[in-house]
Amino acid sequence: MKRYEIEFRKQIKLDIDQIKDFIVKKTSRENAERYAAELYNEILSLSYLADSIKVTGWSISRKYSRSKREKVLITQNKKWSIFFHTYRNKVIVDKVLASKLVVE
Repeated sequence: MKRYEIEFRKQIKLDIDQIKDFIVKKTSRENAERYAAELYNEILSLSYLADSIKVTGWSISRKYSRSKREKVLITQNKKWSIFFHTYRNKVIVDKVLASKLVVE
């Protein structure tokens, strides 16, 4: 099984910060930090899961990546879509988007 190094686009930190801010408004800072850590761990799982996920071909994925081989990981709770692509030995995470905003 191939292992990939994870690389984040600059936008990802902003995406996760916005998610945390939203959760803080609804619950607490502790919950937001825990939720963000779980989301981050799901992203890190792409280091070994990336090859098992098929290329999407979704038009929305072209909005976030220049790659024609964009893939999407839907989080376990189905609330977030993590757009990424592979290049050589790297998984490049392009965008984290609320799954309900992904319409194809």
